[in-house]
Amino acid sequence: MFELNSLNVFVNNFLGFVQSTSYLPWVRWLLKLMALAQAIIPAGWPQSYPLSDGDKFDFIVVGSGSAGAIVAARLSEVPHFKVLLLEAGGDPPPASVAPSLFGTLGHTEYDWDYKAYLDKNTGTVHPDRAIYMTRGKMLGGSSSNNFEVYSRGVPEDYDEWAQVANGWYWASVLPYFKKFEGIKDPSITNNPNHRDLHSTDGSVAVTRPKRNRYFSEVNDIILNSYEEMGLKKILELNGPDNLGVSLPHFTFANGRRSSTAEAFLRDKERRNLKVVKYARVTKILIDDITSRVYGVEVFVEGKKINVFANLEVIVSAGAIDSPKLLMLSGIGPREVLTTIGINVIVDLPVGKNLQDHHYTPIVFTGQRGLQSVVQNLLVPTELDSYPVPIQSGFFRVDKWGYSQRPQFQIFNVRIGATASPMILFGFRAITNFDEPFSYSISKANVDREIDVTSVINVHPRSRGEVTLKSSNPFDDPIINMGYYRDEEDIETTFQGLKFMLSYSNTTYMRKVGGKIVKLDVSACNHLKWGSDEYWRCYVRHAVGSMLHPVGTCEMGPYGVVDERLRVYGVSGLRVADASVMMTIPSGNTNAPTMMIGEKAADLIKADYNALYQEKYFI
Repeated sequence: MFELNSLNVFVNNFLGFVQSTSYLPWVRWLLKLMALAQAIIPAGWPQSYPLSDGDKFDFIVVGSGSAGAIVAARLSEVPHFKVLLLEAGGDPPPASVAPSLFGTLGHTEYDWDYKAYLDKNTGTVHPDRAIYMTRGKMLGGSSSNNFEVYSRGVPEDYDEWAQVANGWYWASVLPYFKKFEGIKDPSITNNPNHRDLHSTDGSVAVTRPKRNRYFSEVNDIILNSYEEMGLKKILELNGPDNLGVSLPHFTFANGRRSSTAEAFLRDKERRNLKVVKYARVTKILIDDITSRVYGVEVFVEGKKINVFANLEVIVSAGAIDSPKLLMLSGIGPREVLTTIGINVIVDLPVGKNLQDHHYTPIVFTGQRGLQSVVQNLLVPTELDSYPVPIQSGFFRVDKWGYSQRPQFQIFNVRIGATASPMILFGFRAITNFDEPFSYSISKANVDREIDVTSVINVHPRSRGEVTLKSSNPFDDPIINMGYYRDEEDIETTFQGLKFMLSYSNTTYMRKVGGKIVKLDVSACNHLKWGSDEYWRCYVRHAVGSMLHPVGTCEMGPYGVVDERLRVYGVSGLRVADASVMMTIPSGNTNAPTMMIGEKAADLIKADYNALYQEKYFI
């Protein structure tokens, strides 16, 4: 942890220094060479408003992440709404803006740096059964430090939501995806079967960048191998085909990450939107008699102050911190709150229903020799894009019935030979895999390229929970991921893993003498490697997180919020972020969370007869 923290802090400090000296000709030349020129350009982030005790606004939005920045920006389109956006962190650094440097943000001031825990006899390749639950602590939240994959899920995901929350079916949420989306991929916009599912007008840039020749050849080899396995090549993963493999789309363009801070806050000053940075909200203020929310308690510059909301407080702090804030304020499970001395205002299942996409890694060796090192030498030229060739897809192994809803998502990353030191460092320090497991991966890469394939069960049945350690708002929450509490998830994931193992038998892999790497999982070493019993054990213990926590302020009649995102039992309070999801969508969660932000803003506008107010910018 110390080594990672030191390296990441150094990288971010160095980039900050480079930004401050970017006017020098030699620095400009270096930035151009390293494809970082756009990321170092002065950012134009909003100034922090000097908040005072007793200030009043119509709406207070807590958290400027994937949903919160959108909620605040859209509400401020109504000229007579006075909106306050509170963010616990500061501006995104250059390492956030540069599309390829996401790996340098963990364990720094830009990360909440939480640990999440796995149950006994699960995930034992993680020391203390802990995973690093990286969460963005800056403008844009986790949209400013995620891996930028743009994936919306499939229509069945949202039609399932609508069974318990009216108005959230696919046809009703698609316009909100299109509202923020600004796709810049001609292969999509010029295709009549795809372009109606997309928009070119939104603020969030979505691209599939042109790759260098070497990366393109690698992508073709791998996608052709998948096709040989029976996985259909499709144009995109957000189109009319729900099953197949393709190159993913990303939320960046022109050398800059398209976070919600970039898309909705940068260079968009409005007189009626005030943004306060380094503002830590510690409590929602609720009237004891009327149960009406009237403001928040917030720490700014070391001082505790109260600010007030004439109409509503909207909590958009994410699936970890939104339930934490509600529970600190007396909204949550009675058995949790009374134990730590918090007065219960509303007994609701806050913090329950935690879901996440967990992955199982498989590693394959490929081509031997120095020719595969070329890929690593090209990484500096791709710093304004994506640093490695990456492929993705959705598939089912259950062939019964007619469902086209995916069971599995895969991501594959090709790494050229001799990257072993960085592989060892990454698996140890970023994902907290233990040294034997991490070393067994890096050793395979000494003289061979490797494919690291993540197999993801996209609809896990298991549930975890977020709860409080104490009534102290500055204590980290307790995060129990709950992986494999439902044994059916073991069997389902095993079936997906077993299918993907056949990649080693494809034409390319046979040609280069590729093999499945035997990774060091001590809990399974007593079993015959390669047997079904071994792989089931491997699934249980070699598990990692895609960092997609959702569901902890569940929407629906038995949850925390209603279909208009209003918290049950109090008035003047909504939650709008990934925590309201009842079930996790099939793909990555950033895009669905942005959609929730867009829809939430319209729900609020409609409730105050302001849905069609003229937009304006000042």
